Amino acid sequence: MPKGWVAMFFQCLAVQSRVIGALILRELHTRYGRDNLGFLWMMAEPLMFATGVLILWRALRGPYDHDLPLIPLVLFGYLPLLLFRHIVARAILCIRPNAGLLYHRQVTLLDLFLSRMAIEIAGNILAFTLAFTVLYALDLIEWPANLPLIYLGYFYMVWFSVAVASVAGALSERSELVEKLWTPISYIMIPLSGAYIMAAWVPQGYRDLYVSLPTVSAYEMMRGGYFGDRIETFWSQPYIAACSAVTTLLGLYLFRQARRYLVLE
Repeated sequence: MPKGWVAMFFQCLAVQSRVIGALILRELHTRYGRDNLGFLWMMAEPLMFATGVLILWRALRGPYDHDLPLIPLVLFGYLPLLLFRHIVARAILCIRPNAGLLYHRQVTLLDLFLSRMAIEIAGNILAFTLAFTVLYALDLIEWPANLPLIYLGYFYMVWFSVAVASVAGALSERSELVEKLWTPISYIMIPLSGAYIMAAWVPQGYRDLYVSLPTVSAYEMMRGGYFGDRIETFWSQPYIAACSAVTTLLGLYLFRQARRYLVLE
């Protein structure tokens, strides 16, 4: 009996993987079409945002900020911030426009959500990789001191972003107020996320409060992985893992209840 359940699990996993793959292709075609760059826009869009911010900050602040090179500070700050903002924005009301697909037995609410998340994550990773490769080839940035720590910080950034997106996406099917509130919240998150302010720069009396924001730990890991011993970082892997896990469980519960609030258009 246990072997039968294992085989059934992997069979269901294979089916849902194919479903999510088909939904990704459908979403790419619907969002980007086949003209011009097509699906490459999923990489080009965040890359253009990051390039503009990088040029602006370099012109206004010069080559260094707090005695650290500005280019890697912005690179490891803005692109993960775009990931968080875009993932949550795409999750809001992600079910309602595609509700007709739920008539297919294999398609679930979670499939519709995960397909959008996969596109945003893939686009951000491609943009980050291309930007880093070009800047490194031009000798504008150095090779990271601890590459696995960068991967770990980015992983937690992705996990927490998807977890928050699952909560926001499920709640948006209950009330359109979530969509209205997300825009100001996303702008408030810019100075609080850790994208542009390292924990070491925050006065000691407020540092613990600042580091209690989960995204700050992810940023501190990524910057610690890049700069190594050149900077002092403050992060807690168990804390951000616990925050991400609890938020994920809440999102899954809300998605389980979301179908009863779904309004077909």
